[in-house]
Amino acid sequence: MVSPGRSNNTNTAVAYEGSALRPIRRLFYAARWAVLAFVLLITAFVPFHTVLVQRMHLIVSVLIIAFVTAIVQILARKWTWLKKPVLSVVADIVLVSIMLYFSDGIQSPFYPLYYVTIIIVAIDFGMGGALVCAAVLAGLSLGIDIISPSRTFGEVLILHDVVRTVPYLFLIALITGALWNRMRVLDETASALRADRAASNREMEVASSIQRAQLPVETPTMQGVYIAAAYKPAREVGGDLYDFYPVKEDIVGVTIADVSGKGVPAALLVSASKYAIRANYSTDQGAMMSGINRHIIAVTTDEMFITMLHGTLTPHMREFKYVNAGHMPPIVVKGSTGEVLIHDHSDPPLGVSELCVYHEQRIPLEPGDTLVLYTDGVTDALSWLGDGTTAFKKFLAQVASKDINTWGDELINYIEAPHHLDDITMVAIRID
Repeated sequence: MVSPGRSNNTNTAVAYEGSALRPIRRLFYAARWAVLAFVLLITAFVPFHTVLVQRMHLIVSVLIIAFVTAIVQILARKWTWLKKPVLSVVADIVLVSIMLYFSDGIQSPFYPLYYVTIIIVAIDFGMGGALVCAAVLAGLSLGIDIISPSRTFGEVLILHDVVRTVPYLFLIALITGALWNRMRVLDETASALRADRAASNREMEVASSIQRAQLPVETPTMQGVYIAAAYKPAREVGGDLYDFYPVKEDIVGVTIADVSGKGVPAALLVSASKYAIRANYSTDQGAMMSGINRHIIAVTTDEMFITMLHGTLTPHMREFKYVNAGHMPPIVVKGSTGEVLIHDHSDPPLGVSELCVYHEQRIPLEPGDTLVLYTDGVTDALSWLGDGTTAFKKFLAQVASKDINTWGDELINYIEAPHHLDDITMVAIRID
């Protein structure tokens, strides 16, 4: 039962072959050679007492078919039409029929190979092909027994083939065909899902690269000011934003924002937020935030909102003026004492109501002080230690004397991986 190979012809019933089914198909093709070896060994060495087996005829027939099949496999490398599955099926049927003819017909110990043939046909051609094969094998089974000199036609037809074997040929065809068709449907579905997932992953990679391009490539450089930023999204794309805006040579604008939700919708709103900031930029930060609010309401849904903190840092005056639209309060780490102070004032988030009013606040700074802006992903990730804000203040007190460029890495290490469920963003600004 040796196949000349699998078909490359997409017009046959074997046109579809999903990755999950290839191992099964290859297993059955390889099994044909194993069956040949098995038949030869059984015929040569196992004694038969209840059936008449013409050993020499059977061995010679099997060797001839194996030799012809091997030659066909070699020639099929040049002539691809020899790879058609129908040729393989014909070879299988001829081989098994010869085995039955030389081994007492339906009483042959090799009769179950007919069932194997039906299974292989079901793999290549589905249920329809398996039923046709069962009909052909039933006819051959009758014919072989009819020409057998050891039994009469009536005995064969009624007692043996019709009652004991023919129904099982069709039963196996039905069961195998149905199972294989079901497996093909499941494999097609799985392949489609894998393709959709791969396309989605490629889209997410593109979205991630686009979003990363919106973040500052580097932090601003100003005399007497040191700025460090840390950003780690919870998914491929995140809902956090931080940015710097040159106002004057000695004044820099700083924004940090957090969009409700995560993933692609949040990333889209991040892009809209960045555009809204630049479109509404003003020295009147309260009016600027109101303009951003109106812009966000126009482009978002009722289910989404944005928290944002925007301010300007004036190093020579050592002050930070800002507007807080529902965002996490800024923190100042005092350089002289290491004390951590929270400036807790907040107006409503963006995207909630056009009637919201925003007020500018002021934080005085001293030499050595570090201003820390962050998103709620930081405090949420630290909530496993108790109160997230308290845990973050404790962390800042521990790193107060260190270079602020190391704070981001230490924060990520401080947060255990299972607790990193939201985007994490932190901006630290130290004044000399």
